[in-house]
Amino acid sequence: MKTYIKTVYILIFALGGVLQSCSEEEITKLPVTALSEDAFWTSEEDVRQAANALYGSLSNVGQIEWDALTEIMFSQNGPSVEISTGGINPGSSIVNSLWTGQYATIRDANWFMENVEKAGLSDTDLAQYMGQVRFFRAWAHYKLLFQFGDVPLVNTFLAINEGQVEPSSRATVLDFVLSELDQSLVELSSSNYTPEYGRVTKWGVMALKSRILLYEGTLSSDDSMLTESANLANEIMSGGFGLHENYTDLFRPEGEGNSEIILARINADLEGQYHSLGQWLGPISFHASWSIYTPTMALVERYPDINGEDIATSPLYDSETPFENRDPRLNQTIFNWMENVEYEGALFENNGTWLNFRKWIDPAETAEQRSHNDFIVFRLGEVYLNYVEAMNEVNGPSQDLLDLVNELRTRGGKGAAADGSDIVVPPIALAGLTQDSFRDIIRRERIIELAAEGVLYYDYHRWKLLDETMNKPAIGVVPLEDRTFTAPRDYTWPIPDFELINNPNLQQNTGY
Repeated sequence: MKTYIKTVYILIFALGGVLQSCSEEEITKLPVTALSEDAFWTSEEDVRQAANALYGSLSNVGQIEWDALTEIMFSQNGPSVEISTGGINPGSSIVNSLWTGQYATIRDANWFMENVEKAGLSDTDLAQYMGQVRFFRAWAHYKLLFQFGDVPLVNTFLAINEGQVEPSSRATVLDFVLSELDQSLVELSSSNYTPEYGRVTKWGVMALKSRILLYEGTLSSDDSMLTESANLANEIMSGGFGLHENYTDLFRPEGEGNSEIILARINADLEGQYHSLGQWLGPISFHASWSIYTPTMALVERYPDINGEDIATSPLYDSETPFENRDPRLNQTIFNWMENVEYEGALFENNGTWLNFRKWIDPAETAEQRSHNDFIVFRLGEVYLNYVEAMNEVNGPSQDLLDLVNELRTRGGKGAAADGSDIVVPPIALAGLTQDSFRDIIRRERIIELAAEGVLYYDYHRWKLLDETMNKPAIGVVPLEDRTFTAPRDYTWPIPDFELINNPNLQQNTGY
Protein backbone atom coordinates (compact mmCIF):
# COMPACT_ATOMS: atom_id res chain seq x y z
CA MET A 1 0.00 0.00 0.00
CA LYS A 2 1.28 3.44 -0.83
CA THR A 3 2.09 5.88 1.96
CA TYR A 4 0.74 9.25 0.91
CA ILE A 5 2.05 12.68 1.68
CA LYS A 6 -0.70 14.46 3.56
CA THR A 7 -0.88 17.90 2.03
CA VAL A 8 -2.39 20.65 4.15
CA TYR A 9 -2.92 24.16 2.77
CA ILE A 10 -2.67 26.87 5.40
CA LEU A 11 -4.04 30.39 5.17
CA ILE A 12 -1.75 32.82 6.97
CA PHE A 13 -3.79 35.96 7.59
CA ALA A 14 -1.08 37.66 9.63
CA LEU A 15 1.25 37.67 6.62
CA GLY A 16 -1.26 39.14 4.23
CA GLY A 17 -0.56 36.33 1.78
CA VAL A 18 -1.89 32.90 0.91
CA LEU A 19 -0.07 29.62 0.51
CA GLN A 20 -1.12 28.43 -2.94
CA SER A 21 -4.04 26.03 -3.01
CA CYS A 22 -5.04 23.28 -5.42
CA SER A 23 -6.17 24.18 -8.90
CA GLU A 24 -9.49 22.81 -10.17
CA GLU A 25 -7.74 19.93 -11.89
CA GLU A 26 -5.94 18.81 -8.72
CA ILE A 27 -7.78 16.16 -6.82
CA THR A 28 -6.70 16.47 -3.22
CA LYS A 29 -9.00 18.98 -1.52
CA LEU A 30 -8.29 19.15 2.21
CA PRO A 31 -9.56 21.60 4.83
CA VAL A 32 -8.03 25.07 4.98
CA THR A 33 -7.08 26.17 8.48
CA ALA A 34 -6.78 29.82 9.54
CA LEU A 35 -3.82 30.42 11.83
CA SER A 36 -1.88 33.36 13.11
CA GLU A 37 1.86 33.23 12.66
CA ASP A 38 2.39 33.17 16.44
CA ALA A 39 0.42 29.93 16.66
CA PHE A 40 2.53 28.25 14.00
CA TRP A 41 6.12 26.98 13.83
CA THR A 42 5.86 25.31 17.23
CA SER A 43 6.53 21.70 16.22
CA GLU A 44 7.82 19.43 13.50
CA GLU A 45 4.21 18.75 12.51
CA ASP A 46 3.83 22.45 11.67
CA VAL A 47 6.99 22.29 9.59
CA ARG A 48 5.78 19.17 7.82
CA GLN A 49 2.46 20.81 6.95
CA ALA A 50 4.16 23.91 5.57
CA ALA A 51 6.60 21.85 3.50
CA ASN A 52 3.82 19.60 2.23
CA ALA A 53 1.95 22.63 0.93
CA LEU A 54 4.73 23.11 -1.64
CA TYR A 55 3.87 19.72 -3.15
CA GLY A 56 0.72 21.31 -4.54
CA SER A 57 3.00 23.01 -7.09
CA LEU A 58 4.40 19.70 -8.37
CA SER A 59 3.37 18.92 -11.95
CA ASN A 60 0.16 16.93 -12.24
CA VAL A 61 -1.81 15.42 -15.11
CA GLY A 62 -2.64 18.85 -16.54
CA GLN A 63 1.05 19.11 -17.52
CA ILE A 64 0.37 16.96 -20.59
CA GLU A 65 -1.33 19.98 -22.21
CA TRP A 66 2.14 21.39 -22.82
CA ASP A 67 2.66 18.70 -25.48
CA ALA A 68 -0.15 20.42 -27.42
CA LEU A 69 2.29 23.31 -27.97
CA THR A 70 4.30 20.92 -30.17
CA GLU A 71 3.57 19.01 -33.34
CA ILE A 72 2.71 15.75 -31.56
CA MET A 73 -0.58 16.72 -29.91
CA PHE A 74 -3.81 18.54 -30.76
CA SER A 75 -5.79 20.31 -28.05
CA GLN A 76 -9.38 21.44 -27.93
CA ASN A 77 -8.66 23.44 -24.78
CA GLY A 78 -8.74 27.18 -25.36
CA PRO A 79 -5.55 28.26 -23.52
CA SER A 80 -3.24 25.96 -25.49
CA VAL A 81 -5.14 26.58 -28.75
CA GLU A 82 -4.48 30.30 -28.34
CA ILE A 83 -0.74 29.66 -28.32
CA SER A 84 -0.61 26.91 -30.96
CA THR A 85 -2.52 29.09 -33.44
CA GLY A 86 -0.21 32.06 -32.96
CA GLY A 87 -2.35 34.15 -30.62
CA ILE A 88 0.06 34.31 -27.69
CA ASN A 89 -0.13 37.70 -25.96
CA PRO A 90 0.50 39.32 -22.55
CA GLY A 91 -3.02 38.36 -21.47
CA SER A 92 -2.87 34.68 -22.47
CA SER A 93 -4.08 32.49 -19.62
CA ILE A 94 -1.21 30.00 -19.83
CA VAL A 95 1.25 32.88 -19.77
CA ASN A 96 -0.44 34.43 -16.74
CA SER A 97 -0.86 31.16 -14.84
CA LEU A 98 2.78 30.20 -15.38
CA TRP A 99 3.99 33.56 -14.06
CA THR A 100 1.65 33.78 -11.07
CA GLY A 101 1.91 30.09 -10.19
CA GLN A 102 5.70 30.06 -10.04
CA TYR A 103 5.94 33.26 -8.04
CA ALA A 104 3.33 31.88 -5.62
CA THR A 105 5.56 28.84 -5.14
CA ILE A 106 8.59 31.07 -4.63
CA ARG A 107 6.70 33.17 -2.07
CA ASP A 108 5.61 30.06 -0.15
CA ALA A 109 9.16 28.70 -0.17
CA ASN A 110 10.67 31.98 1.01
CA TRP A 111 8.12 32.22 3.83
CA PHE A 112 9.04 28.69 4.88
CA MET A 113 12.79 29.31 4.81
CA GLU A 114 12.57 32.50 6.85
CA ASN A 115 10.45 30.95 9.60
CA VAL A 116 11.30 27.25 9.87
CA GLU A 117 14.10 27.67 12.42
CA LYS A 118 11.52 28.86 14.97
CA ALA A 119 10.33 25.26 15.33
CA GLY A 120 13.60 24.17 16.98
CA LEU A 121 14.33 21.14 14.78
CA SER A 122 17.65 19.35 14.88
CA ASP A 123 20.14 20.38 12.22
CA THR A 124 19.60 17.10 10.36
CA ASP A 125 15.80 17.35 10.33
CA LEU A 126 15.94 21.03 9.41
CA ALA A 127 18.20 20.29 6.44
CA GLN A 128 15.86 17.61 5.11
CA TYR A 129 12.90 19.98 5.04
CA MET A 130 14.97 22.84 3.66
CA GLY A 131 16.25 20.62 0.85
CA GLN A 132 12.72 19.79 -0.26
CA VAL A 133 11.54 23.39 -0.20
CA ARG A 134 14.70 24.63 -1.90
CA PHE A 135 14.01 22.20 -4.76
CA PHE A 136 10.62 23.79 -5.41
CA ARG A 137 12.02 27.32 -5.25
CA ALA A 138 14.78 26.49 -7.71
CA TRP A 139 12.46 24.78 -10.18
CA ALA A 140 9.97 27.65 -10.08
CA HIS A 141 12.73 30.11 -10.96
CA TYR A 142 13.89 27.88 -13.79
CA LYS A 143 10.44 27.63 -15.36
CA LEU A 144 10.28 31.42 -15.34
CA LEU A 145 13.69 32.03 -16.87
CA PHE A 146 13.14 29.38 -19.56
CA GLN A 147 9.97 31.05 -20.84
CA PHE A 148 10.49 34.72 -20.02
CA GLY A 149 14.26 35.30 -20.02
CA ASP A 150 15.28 38.03 -17.55
CA VAL A 151 12.97 37.82 -14.52
CA PRO A 152 13.00 39.01 -10.90
CA LEU A 153 15.03 36.69 -8.69
CA VAL A 154 13.23 36.56 -5.36
CA ASN A 155 14.97 34.76 -2.51
CA THR A 156 13.42 36.61 0.44
CA PHE A 157 9.85 36.81 1.65
CA LEU A 158 8.38 40.07 0.34
CA ALA A 159 5.61 42.11 1.88
CA ILE A 160 2.75 43.11 -0.38
CA ASN A 161 4.30 46.57 -0.93
CA GLU A 162 7.73 45.13 -1.83
CA GLY A 163 6.85 43.51 -5.15
CA GLN A 164 8.60 45.97 -7.47
CA VAL A 165 11.78 43.90 -7.89
CA GLU A 166 14.37 44.60 -10.57
CA PRO A 167 14.73 41.76 -13.09
CA SER A 168 17.92 39.73 -12.99
CA SER A 169 19.65 38.47 -16.10
CA ARG A 170 18.81 35.01 -17.32
CA ALA A 171 22.38 33.92 -16.54
CA THR A 172 22.14 35.22 -12.97
CA VAL A 173 18.90 33.39 -12.33
CA LEU A 174 20.32 30.19 -13.82
CA ASP A 175 23.38 30.41 -11.55
CA PHE A 176 21.02 30.77 -8.59
CA VAL A 177 18.95 27.75 -9.68
CA LEU A 178 21.96 25.49 -10.05
CA SER A 179 23.45 26.66 -6.75
CA GLU A 180 20.13 26.01 -4.99
CA LEU A 181 19.96 22.49 -6.41
CA ASP A 182 23.51 21.81 -5.26
CA GLN A 183 22.59 22.91 -1.73
CA SER A 184 19.37 20.89 -1.87
CA LEU A 185 21.38 17.83 -2.85
CA VAL A 186 23.63 18.28 0.19
CA GLU A 187 20.63 18.74 2.48
CA LEU A 188 18.81 15.64 1.20
CA SER A 189 21.83 13.32 1.20
CA SER A 190 21.63 12.39 4.87
CA SER A 191 21.69 8.62 5.30
CA ASN A 192 18.73 8.69 7.70
CA TYR A 193 16.44 10.44 5.21
CA THR A 194 14.05 7.69 4.11
CA PRO A 195 11.03 9.56 2.74
CA GLU A 196 7.72 8.09 1.70
CA TYR A 197 6.77 7.63 -1.94
CA GLY A 198 6.06 10.95 -3.65
CA ARG A 199 8.49 13.07 -1.64
CA VAL A 200 11.50 14.86 -3.14
CA THR A 201 14.78 12.97 -2.63
CA LYS A 202 18.36 13.56 -3.70
CA TRP A 203 17.58 11.49 -6.80
CA GLY A 204 14.79 13.85 -7.77
CA VAL A 205 17.15 16.80 -7.34
CA MET A 206 19.73 15.07 -9.54
CA ALA A 207 17.08 14.33 -12.17
CA LEU A 208 15.99 17.97 -12.27
CA LYS A 209 19.53 19.28 -12.45
CA SER A 210 20.44 16.77 -15.18
CA ARG A 211 17.40 17.88 -17.17
CA ILE A 212 18.20 21.59 -16.73
CA LEU A 213 21.85 21.16 -17.68
CA LEU A 214 20.85 19.21 -20.79
CA TYR A 215 18.45 21.99 -21.80
CA GLU A 216 20.94 24.77 -21.11
CA GLY A 217 23.89 22.89 -22.58
CA THR A 218 21.91 22.43 -25.79
CA LEU A 219 20.84 26.07 -25.95
CA SER A 220 24.37 27.36 -25.41
CA SER A 221 26.37 24.48 -26.98
CA ASP A 222 28.21 24.21 -23.67
CA ASP A 223 30.02 20.87 -23.37
CA SER A 224 30.74 21.40 -19.68
CA MET A 225 27.02 21.60 -18.91
CA LEU A 226 26.31 18.59 -21.09
CA THR A 227 29.06 16.60 -19.37
CA GLU A 228 27.70 17.46 -15.93
CA SER A 229 24.19 16.52 -17.07
CA ALA A 230 25.53 13.15 -18.20
CA ASN A 231 27.46 12.62 -14.96
CA LEU A 232 24.34 13.21 -12.89
CA ALA A 233 22.33 10.89 -15.12
CA ASN A 234 24.99 8.22 -14.77
CA GLU A 235 24.86 8.52 -10.98
CA ILE A 236 21.09 8.03 -11.05
CA MET A 237 21.46 5.01 -13.34
CA SER A 238 23.74 3.49 -10.67
CA GLY A 239 21.32 4.33 -7.86
CA GLY A 240 19.20 1.20 -7.77
CA PHE A 241 16.50 2.23 -10.24
CA GLY A 242 15.40 -0.02 -13.09
CA LEU A 243 13.16 0.14 -16.14
CA HIS A 244 9.66 -1.10 -15.43
CA GLU A 245 8.99 -4.36 -17.26
CA ASN A 246 5.93 -3.13 -19.16
CA TYR A 247 5.55 0.23 -20.93
CA THR A 248 1.73 0.18 -20.83
CA ASP A 249 1.50 -0.59 -17.11
CA LEU A 250 4.04 2.11 -16.28
CA PHE A 251 1.34 4.74 -16.90
CA ARG A 252 -1.56 2.93 -15.22
CA PRO A 253 -2.34 2.62 -11.50
CA GLU A 254 -0.76 -0.84 -11.37
CA GLY A 255 2.60 0.75 -12.20
CA GLU A 256 2.61 3.17 -9.29
CA GLY A 257 5.67 3.03 -7.06
CA ASN A 258 7.72 0.88 -9.44
CA SER A 259 11.52 1.03 -9.62
CA GLU A 260 11.61 3.31 -12.68
CA ILE A 261 9.89 6.23 -10.96
CA ILE A 262 12.19 8.81 -9.38
CA LEU A 263 9.47 11.29 -8.42
CA ALA A 264 5.71 11.19 -8.92
CA ARG A 265 2.81 13.46 -8.09
CA ILE A 266 0.50 11.31 -5.99
CA ASN A 267 -3.19 11.17 -6.85
CA ALA A 268 -4.71 9.12 -4.08
CA ASP A 269 -7.08 6.32 -5.06
CA LEU A 270 -9.58 7.39 -2.41
CA GLU A 271 -13.28 8.12 -2.76
CA GLY A 272 -13.87 11.69 -3.86
CA GLN A 273 -10.23 12.24 -4.85
CA TYR A 274 -9.92 11.68 -8.58
CA HIS A 275 -8.91 13.54 -11.73
CA SER A 276 -10.30 13.36 -15.25
CA LEU A 277 -7.33 12.21 -17.33
CA GLY A 278 -9.17 9.23 -18.82
CA GLN A 279 -12.02 11.45 -19.89
CA TRP A 280 -9.65 14.04 -21.36
CA LEU A 281 -7.82 11.47 -23.49
CA GLY A 282 -10.35 8.74 -24.22
CA PRO A 283 -12.60 8.45 -27.28
CA ILE A 284 -16.29 9.12 -26.90
CA SER A 285 -17.00 5.39 -26.65
CA PHE A 286 -15.18 5.35 -23.28
CA HIS A 287 -17.58 6.85 -20.72
CA ALA A 288 -18.58 9.60 -23.17
CA SER A 289 -15.04 10.96 -23.03
CA TRP A 290 -14.11 14.24 -24.64
CA SER A 291 -10.87 13.64 -26.59
CA ILE A 292 -9.61 17.04 -25.45
CA TYR A 293 -5.97 16.08 -26.04
CA THR A 294 -5.29 13.81 -29.00
CA PRO A 295 -2.18 12.67 -30.87
CA THR A 296 -1.45 13.95 -34.35
CA MET A 297 -0.30 12.11 -37.41
CA ALA A 298 3.06 13.82 -36.92
CA LEU A 299 3.53 11.71 -33.78
CA VAL A 300 2.34 8.54 -35.53
CA GLU A 301 4.91 9.07 -38.26
CA ARG A 302 7.73 9.41 -35.73
CA TYR A 303 7.51 5.74 -34.73
CA PRO A 304 9.98 3.71 -36.81
CA ASP A 305 9.49 0.21 -38.08
CA ILE A 306 10.32 -2.73 -35.84
CA ASN A 307 13.97 -2.55 -36.91
CA GLY A 308 14.31 1.13 -36.02
CA GLU A 309 14.21 2.46 -39.59
CA ASP A 310 12.14 5.53 -40.42
CA ILE A 311 8.92 4.63 -42.19
CA ALA A 312 9.80 6.98 -45.08
CA THR A 313 12.52 4.53 -46.14
CA SER A 314 11.34 1.31 -44.51
CA PRO A 315 10.70 -1.70 -46.75
CA LEU A 316 8.37 -3.06 -44.06
CA TYR A 317 5.98 -0.12 -43.76
CA ASP A 318 2.60 -0.29 -45.45
CA SER A 319 0.31 2.75 -45.10
CA GLU A 320 -2.71 0.45 -45.49
CA THR A 321 -1.74 -1.40 -42.30
CA PRO A 322 0.17 1.28 -40.38
CA PHE A 323 0.36 -0.58 -37.06
CA GLU A 324 2.06 -3.66 -38.47
CA ASN A 325 5.83 -4.06 -38.21
CA ARG A 326 6.16 -0.87 -36.15
CA ASP A 327 7.90 -0.03 -32.90
CA PRO A 328 5.58 -1.62 -30.29
CA ARG A 329 5.28 1.63 -28.37
CA LEU A 330 3.08 2.99 -31.16
CA ASN A 331 0.33 0.52 -30.30
CA GLN A 332 0.81 1.18 -26.59
CA THR A 333 0.59 4.95 -27.01
CA ILE A 334 -2.09 5.42 -29.70
CA PHE A 335 -5.18 3.39 -30.54
CA ASN A 336 -5.39 1.98 -34.05
CA TRP A 337 -7.76 4.45 -35.70
CA MET A 338 -8.51 2.03 -38.53
CA GLU A 339 -10.49 -0.38 -36.38
CA ASN A 340 -12.55 -0.65 -33.22
CA VAL A 341 -10.43 -1.95 -30.36
CA GLU A 342 -11.51 -4.28 -27.57
CA TYR A 343 -9.17 -3.26 -24.76
CA GLU A 344 -9.35 -5.36 -21.60
CA GLY A 345 -13.14 -5.26 -21.54
CA ALA A 346 -13.50 -1.65 -22.68
CA LEU A 347 -14.51 -0.84 -26.26
CA PHE A 348 -12.74 1.97 -28.08
CA GLU A 349 -14.54 2.87 -31.28
CA ASN A 350 -13.01 4.73 -34.21
CA ASN A 351 -14.64 8.17 -34.26
CA GLY A 352 -13.40 8.98 -37.75
CA THR A 353 -11.90 12.37 -36.86
CA TRP A 354 -9.33 12.15 -34.11
CA LEU A 355 -6.63 9.76 -33.11
CA ASN A 356 -6.76 8.79 -29.45
CA PHE A 357 -4.12 8.12 -26.83
CA ARG A 358 -3.96 4.69 -25.25
CA LYS A 359 -1.10 5.79 -22.98
CA TRP A 360 -2.40 6.71 -19.51
CA ILE A 361 -5.81 5.09 -20.22
CA ASP A 362 -6.97 2.70 -17.49
CA PRO A 363 -9.61 0.35 -18.94
CA ALA A 364 -10.58 -0.66 -15.41
CA GLU A 365 -12.21 2.73 -14.80
CA THR A 366 -15.92 2.38 -14.30
CA ALA A 367 -17.13 5.98 -14.63
CA GLU A 368 -16.19 9.31 -16.14
CA GLN A 369 -13.92 11.63 -14.17
CA ARG A 370 -12.67 8.76 -12.05
CA SER A 371 -8.98 8.50 -12.97
CA HIS A 372 -6.40 8.32 -10.21
CA ASN A 373 -3.14 7.67 -12.05
CA ASP A 374 -0.16 9.19 -10.31
CA PHE A 375 1.63 11.62 -12.59
CA ILE A 376 5.27 10.71 -13.25
CA VAL A 377 7.51 13.76 -12.86
CA PHE A 378 10.90 12.07 -13.34
CA ARG A 379 11.65 8.51 -14.39
CA LEU A 380 14.66 6.45 -15.38
CA GLY A 381 13.66 6.28 -19.05
CA GLU A 382 14.13 10.04 -19.39
CA VAL A 383 17.41 9.87 -17.47
CA TYR A 384 18.72 7.31 -19.98
CA LEU A 385 17.93 9.72 -22.77
CA ASN A 386 19.48 12.68 -20.95
CA TYR A 387 22.70 10.72 -20.66
CA VAL A 388 22.70 9.48 -24.24
CA GLU A 389 21.94 12.86 -25.79
CA ALA A 390 24.47 14.75 -23.69
CA MET A 391 27.27 12.26 -24.35
CA ASN A 392 26.56 12.13 -28.06
CA GLU A 393 26.79 15.92 -28.26
CA VAL A 394 30.15 15.83 -26.47
CA ASN A 395 31.77 12.69 -27.91
CA GLY A 396 29.57 11.25 -30.65
CA PRO A 397 28.02 7.77 -30.79
CA SER A 398 29.29 4.70 -28.96
CA GLN A 399 28.04 1.19 -28.34
CA ASP A 400 27.38 1.96 -24.67
CA LEU A 401 25.09 4.84 -25.61
CA LEU A 402 23.31 2.85 -28.27
CA ASP A 403 22.77 0.00 -25.81
CA LEU A 404 20.68 2.31 -23.63
CA VAL A 405 18.49 3.30 -26.58
CA ASN A 406 18.10 -0.35 -27.51
CA GLU A 407 17.19 -1.19 -23.91
CA LEU A 408 14.27 1.24 -24.10
CA ARG A 409 13.23 -0.21 -27.44
CA THR A 410 13.41 -3.74 -26.05
CA ARG A 411 11.34 -2.78 -23.01
CA GLY A 412 8.71 -1.39 -25.38
CA GLY A 413 8.18 -4.91 -26.73
CA LYS A 414 7.71 -6.61 -23.35
CA GLY A 415 4.18 -7.93 -23.09
CA ALA A 416 3.18 -5.83 -26.08
CA ALA A 417 1.60 -8.52 -28.28
CA ALA A 418 -2.19 -8.86 -28.36
CA ASP A 419 -1.96 -12.06 -26.31
CA GLY A 420 0.37 -10.46 -23.75
CA SER A 421 3.53 -12.11 -25.03
CA ASP A 422 6.71 -10.24 -25.90
CA ILE A 423 7.45 -8.68 -29.28
CA VAL A 424 11.10 -9.07 -30.24
CA VAL A 425 12.56 -5.68 -31.14
CA PRO A 426 15.86 -6.01 -33.04
CA PRO A 427 18.62 -3.68 -31.80
CA ILE A 428 19.80 -0.74 -33.89
CA ALA A 429 23.38 -1.35 -35.06
CA LEU A 430 26.26 1.05 -34.38
CA ALA A 431 27.87 0.55 -37.78
CA GLY A 432 27.52 3.63 -39.96
CA LEU A 433 26.14 5.91 -37.26
CA THR A 434 27.53 9.45 -37.12
CA GLN A 435 26.97 12.07 -34.47
CA ASP A 436 24.32 13.69 -36.68
CA SER A 437 22.47 10.50 -37.56
CA PHE A 438 22.57 9.32 -33.95
CA ARG A 439 21.27 12.72 -32.86
CA ASP A 440 18.25 12.15 -35.11
CA ILE A 441 17.65 8.74 -33.52
CA ILE A 442 17.97 10.17 -30.00
CA ARG A 443 15.53 13.00 -30.71
CA ARG A 444 13.06 10.57 -32.22
CA GLU A 445 13.49 8.32 -29.20
CA ARG A 446 12.75 11.16 -26.79
CA ILE A 447 9.60 12.03 -28.71
CA ILE A 448 8.14 8.53 -28.82
CA GLU A 449 9.29 7.44 -25.35
CA LEU A 450 8.12 10.62 -23.59
CA ALA A 451 5.00 11.44 -25.62
CA ALA A 452 2.06 12.75 -23.55
CA GLU A 453 4.23 13.31 -20.48
CA GLY A 454 4.30 17.09 -20.84
CA VAL A 455 8.05 17.57 -21.36
CA LEU A 456 8.44 17.63 -25.15
CA TYR A 457 7.69 21.34 -25.51
CA TYR A 458 11.00 21.98 -23.76
CA ASP A 459 12.79 19.66 -26.18
CA TYR A 460 11.32 21.25 -29.31
CA HIS A 461 12.09 24.66 -27.81
CA ARG A 462 15.75 23.95 -27.07
CA TRP A 463 16.24 22.18 -30.40
CA LYS A 464 14.82 25.31 -32.09
CA LEU A 465 12.31 23.19 -34.00
CA LEU A 466 9.11 25.00 -33.02
CA ASP A 467 9.26 27.42 -35.96
CA GLU A 468 9.68 24.47 -38.33
CA THR A 469 7.04 22.16 -36.85
CA MET A 470 4.43 24.61 -35.55
CA ASN A 471 3.91 26.38 -38.86
CA LYS A 472 2.23 23.30 -40.31
CA PRO A 473 -1.39 22.19 -39.85
CA ALA A 474 -2.19 19.71 -37.10
CA ILE A 475 -3.61 16.60 -38.75
CA GLY A 476 -5.35 13.62 -37.20
CA VAL A 477 -7.53 11.40 -39.32
CA VAL A 478 -8.57 14.71 -40.94
CA PRO A 479 -7.01 18.22 -40.76
CA LEU A 480 -7.63 19.68 -37.31
CA GLU A 481 -5.99 23.07 -36.87
CA ASP A 482 -3.90 25.63 -38.75
CA ARG A 483 -0.93 26.60 -36.61
CA THR A 484 1.36 29.62 -36.45
CA PHE A 485 4.67 30.19 -34.70
CA THR A 486 6.53 33.48 -35.09
CA ALA A 487 10.29 33.13 -34.65
CA PRO A 488 12.28 34.34 -32.84
CA ARG A 489 9.55 36.17 -30.89
CA ASP A 490 7.56 33.15 -29.66
CA TYR A 491 10.61 31.43 -28.19
CA THR A 492 10.35 34.01 -25.38
CA TRP A 493 6.93 34.59 -23.86
CA PRO A 494 5.46 38.01 -23.05
CA ILE A 495 5.44 39.29 -19.49
CA PRO A 496 1.82 39.51 -18.30
CA ASP A 497 0.20 42.93 -18.63
CA PHE A 498 -0.77 43.09 -14.97
CA GLU A 499 2.84 42.54 -13.92
CA LEU A 500 4.07 45.40 -16.11
CA ILE A 501 1.52 47.64 -14.41
CA ASN A 502 2.43 46.45 -10.93
CA ASN A 503 6.20 46.56 -11.46
CA PRO A 504 7.55 49.45 -13.58
CA ASN A 505 11.05 47.95 -13.35
CA LEU A 506 10.01 45.35 -15.94
CA GLN A 507 10.09 45.86 -19.70
CA GLN A 508 8.05 43.85 -22.18
CA ASN A 509 9.92 41.24 -24.19
CA THR A 510 10.66 42.01 -27.82
CA GLY A 511 7.79 41.68 -30.29
CA TYR A 512 4.94 41.99 -27.81
